[in-house]
Amino acid sequence: MNVGIDLGTTYSAVAYFDKKLGEVVVLKNGEDEKITPSVTCVEDGRVYIGNEAKNMMSQGNCNSVAFYKNMMGEDYSFYIDGKEYSAEDISALFLRELKRDIESANGVKIDGAVITVPAYFDEPRRTATLNAGKRAGFNVLKIINEPTAAIIAYGLTGQGKKNAMVYDLGGGTFDVTIAAIDGTHVKVLTTNGDHTLGGKNWDSILFNYFANKFEEEYNIDINGMPEEAAELQVQCEEAKKKLTAMSETTVVVRCSGFVGKYTITRQEFEEKTLSLLNQTTMLIDKCFADLRKTIPGFGWKNIDEVVLVGGSTRMPQVKNMIVKSYGKEPVTKNINVDTIVASGAAMQAELCTASSLTLGGAAAAGARGGLTIRGADIEDITAHSLGMLTLNDSETDYINSIILAKNSKIGVAKDKKYEVRSDRCEVYVLQGETEDPFECSLLYKYTVTGLVSGQKNVFSVSFLYNQNGIVEVTAKDSSGRALKVIQEKLSESLDEIIARLKAEREEMKNRKIEALLIVDVSGSMDDGPIEEAQRAMERFISTCDFSNTSVGIVRFAKTNELVCGITNKYSAVQRAIKKVQVDGVCGYGTNGERLFKKYGREFSGGNTIKAAIVLTDGCWEKSDVAIREAEELKSDGVLIYAVGVGDADYDFLSRIASPGCAQMIDINNLAKAFGDIAGNIAKEI
Repeated sequence: MNVGIDLGTTYSAVAYFDKKLGEVVVLKNGEDEKITPSVTCVEDGRVYIGNEAKNMMSQGNCNSVAFYKNMMGEDYSFYIDGKEYSAEDISALFLRELKRDIESANGVKIDGAVITVPAYFDEPRRTATLNAGKRAGFNVLKIINEPTAAIIAYGLTGQGKKNAMVYDLGGGTFDVTIAAIDGTHVKVLTTNGDHTLGGKNWDSILFNYFANKFEEEYNIDINGMPEEAAELQVQCEEAKKKLTAMSETTVVVRCSGFVGKYTITRQEFEEKTLSLLNQTTMLIDKCFADLRKTIPGFGWKNIDEVVLVGGSTRMPQVKNMIVKSYGKEPVTKNINVDTIVASGAAMQAELCTASSLTLGGAAAAGARGGLTIRGADIEDITAHSLGMLTLNDSETDYINSIILAKNSKIGVAKDKKYEVRSDRCEVYVLQGETEDPFECSLLYKYTVTGLVSGQKNVFSVSFLYNQNGIVEVTAKDSSGRALKVIQEKLSESLDEIIARLKAEREEMKNRKIEALLIVDVSGSMDDGPIEEAQRAMERFISTCDFSNTSVGIVRFAKTNELVCGITNKYSAVQRAIKKVQVDGVCGYGTNGERLFKKYGREFSGGNTIKAAIVLTDGCWEKSDVAIREAEELKSDGVLIYAVGVGDADYDFLSRIASPGCAQMIDINNLAKAFGDIAGNIAKEI
C-alpha cells in the first residue's frame, strides 16, 4: 500500500486512495483517531509517540520533544535519554513508530509514501525530510508541498476555471499558495511562507502572559523550571483551542508549591497576537506583488476561493481577517483542515504509481464523481531561487547569480555554459532571492570531473529542482557525453570560500605566459611563405605583453633547431625571427619526430600558462610519433595551436592540437591568425 503522510508540526495524518471506492480513506491510529500528535519521547531506549508522548511531556518528562519539524535540516540537537538527536533523527523515529502503529491498527502493509512539507521549506529541510522517511522504512515516492496537496484534495472538481488561495497555518509553519485551476489541471502560480511561524507562536504569547502573571504574583520565573514549563506549554495549547469556541478561559499554573489562577479573554488574546496574524497578511501581499510582475494589478479581486488548511486556522481571528480582506467567507464545506493535506498526498501517492486516478463510488454522487485526474495535471513550482557563486560584471566581487528564479516550474532544467582548462571545475550553489550571497543559503559544492588539464574544456552544467523540490546538478561536454559531478560537503564557510577565490584570482592575474613558436622551414616554405611566416611571428610578439610573457622560437624541417630559447627580451626574439629561413640547415622534408618531446623541456614548471604554436604547410614523416608526443605535452598542461597553410593535413593538425585549436588558413591571413592566437593566450590569465 502507498500512502500520503502529512508530517505536521503538531499533528500528523496518514491516508491512502482506495481504488475500489474511488476515494481517499484516512487511516486511524491505534487510539482510533485520524490524527496523531507529532510528539516523540525516548526513555530507556524505548520510543513513544503521539498522545502517549504528549501526556509524558505534559507531566514534565524532559525526554519528550515536540516542534522539531522547525529544526529539520539545521545544525541543532535535542539531548534526550542521554543521547543527542537531530530533528531528522527524531522525525525518523516518529515516522517509524507511526508506520508500525497504522499498520497494526488497520491490518495493512505500507510500502511507499508521499510525505508533505511546507511549500517554503528550503533544500536542507526537504532533504532531511526525505532522509527521515527513508530511515523510517518508507519507499519515499515524493516530497510534495502541503498547499499543493490541499489543492489536489479540494480543488479538482473538473468544473471551470478559478484562482484558489490556500492559507495554510499549521502548528509551526505558515504557507500561502495561489494556484490557477482549470478543470483537473492545477498550475501553482506563486507561494510564500515562514517555516518558523505557526500555532506554537500563538501558544508562546499565552505562555509568556501566564508566566509573567505568575512571576508578578510569586516572584518565581517558571522558565527556569523545565518540567513545570513543559506542563504550562501544553496548557497554553489547550487554552488557545478553548478560545476558539469560548469568549474566555482560565489556566492554573503550578510551580514550586505555589498555584496561580489566571483568566484571559478571546479579545485580549487576539490583541496580543495581532502582530503574528499581520505577518501572514504581509506574506499574502508578497504573493500578490510577485504575480503583479506578470499579471498587472493582481490582488484579492482575482481570487475566486480561499481555502483554510491547518489546525491553527480554526482561530476566529484568521477567518475574520480573510473576510475583511477578501470580502467573502473562506471555503469550509467538506474540508477537514486536519486531514486535507494527507488526503491530497494520498492522491499524489496513487499518481506516483499509476498514470491516473478516478474518483467514484461514494464520491460519485458529488460534483467530482467519475472525475479522472492525471499526474501531468499537477504543475508545482519552487519557492526559492537557485543560483551560483560567480563574479559580478565588473569582476570586483562575488555575487549570487540566479539561474532558476523563484516560482519556476519544478522539473525544468536550466543550463550554464563553462569553459575551463583544468581537469575539474568547482560550482558553489546558493538558494536565495538576492545577489548578495550572504543573504542566501550556501547549499553545496559540486565538482565537475573528467576534464582534460591544459585543454580548453567546453561543457554545460544543468541545474534542476526535481519532483521533490530538491536540487540536482548534472554536466555534459560539448559532444553530449555525461561528465561526473561530485556533490561535496562544505568544509569552508562562505567568507572563507570567497576569500580563497579572490586570492586565487589575484594569483591568476600574476601568472606568466610562455609561448614557443614552432615554424616549418621545409623547402615548400621558401620565398613567399617563409616571409609571411616572419610577418606572422612579428605580429604575434607585437601583440604580447613582455612584462609577463616570454617567447621562444624553433624551426624544423628534416631536423630541428632551437633558434631562440624562451625569453622575455623582445629584441632577442625579434632578432631570432629574422633567422627563421629556409637555408638547408635543417635539411629538406618535414619530420616532427622528437619535436614536441625535445622542445617541451623549454617550458618551466609552476603556475605558468604554456602554449606551443605550430605552423606547417605539408605532411610530416612519422606523424604517429609526433601525435603521441603532442598528447604527452598536452597532458603536461601545454596548450597547442596548430596552423596549417598550403598542403597541410587538417586531420593531422587537429590531432596534435588542443581541442578547438587547429585551423587551415590562407597564407595571406597568417599574420592576423597569429595575432588572434596571441590575444587568445592572453585571455587565459
